[in-house]
Amino acid sequence: MSEMRDGLLRGLGMSMGLAIGLFLFMGLGLILLVMFAVGLGAGISQAGLGGPAPGTAGYTYVSGTRTSKNKLLSVRVSGIILGSPAREFGVPMFGEATFGYSVRRTLDEAASDTNIKGVILHLQTPGGTIFGARAIHEAVVAYRKKTSRPVVAYVEGLSASGGVMAMVGADKIYADHGSLVGSIGVIGPQWLFYNKPVAVDGGLFGQGITTRDGIEQTIVTAGRGKDLGNPFRRPTEEELAVLQRGVDEEYAHFVGHVAANRKIEEATIRDRMGAHVFDNVEAQRLGLIDGTKDKPGALAALADLAKVGRDYQVVRPLMDQPSLLAQMLSTRFGLASAEAAVPSASDVQRELRLEICSAAQRYPLAYHGDPASLCRQ
Repeated sequence: MSEMRDGLLRGLGMSMGLAIGLFLFMGLGLILLVMFAVGLGAGISQAGLGGPAPGTAGYTYVSGTRTSKNKLLSVRVSGIILGSPAREFGVPMFGEATFGYSVRRTLDEAASDTNIKGVILHLQTPGGTIFGARAIHEAVVAYRKKTSRPVVAYVEGLSASGGVMAMVGADKIYADHGSLVGSIGVIGPQWLFYNKPVAVDGGLFGQGITTRDGIEQTIVTAGRGKDLGNPFRRPTEEELAVLQRGVDEEYAHFVGHVAANRKIEEATIRDRMGAHVFDNVEAQRLGLIDGTKDKPGALAALADLAKVGRDYQVVRPLMDQPSLLAQMLSTRFGLASAEAAVPSASDVQRELRLEICSAAQRYPLAYHGDPASLCRQ
């Protein structure tokens, strides 16, 4: 009887031991999986498909000679130019916007890296906020002054308004074939006016105005012109004059800025260029660009200015973004902090459009096109 009891106890002990061992093994495996996801994800997201640039912390290899010690940094300015993101998403903005102060931070860091021999500013932009564009320009000038290394601006398709404001501090400016450059002008804040509406169907940005029902509006303000932008009253002559003075002042700064950096007479900009965009030939004739080159040609020109010949590799800044696996684990098991979770693409797009629309309604813009269209997307 005692032998049977001892056997049962031994069997139970072995079963419990196996269960505990299995539990510990699964726990260790899960920990290793999380560590792998975070580590591998950081490597993939930061290094990109090209992998990390050898011997260069903080950058990803793009093209050229992988083993070269000479790095040419590619910095993109695409989409509308804003200042700083309302939220630090930590994810790329899908080509819809560039934040000027983020570019400034990138160039500030590059100035301290002796492996970076030059910068190519890659532009595809209709412009945007004045402060965002100026932040990029000041970063370019500061980089050149601190390092004595070259910056080449390369336009692929379009660099208009704020794009011109941002790029004119570069050593050389080249545009790819069939590009458009220019639009040196300023657009003031915009709003809509509805004359004697009685009903709004679907909101101000919905289906439009109808004549059904009625509208009562109550706005409590203090200070003359505080409710400027109210879509149910016209702006006064005084308000328009104040706004026009502000836009004229910004335009004068813009003209002087381009004239000083590109050695163009202000009268030429005001009287001959206006706020038009120009093809490559005319843009070069007017002094806005230094010539027409494709991307390899622009990189070769930068390499020549940097005196590295053809011994270089092109790199870009890393993106600080958790891996897809880490995001899935965070969502499914709650294994990562809430701050590490990346918002969906639709959330990013929605908040970005709200920020763009807000800028179009509130600030003077160095923008080519209809800013109101940004609110209708």
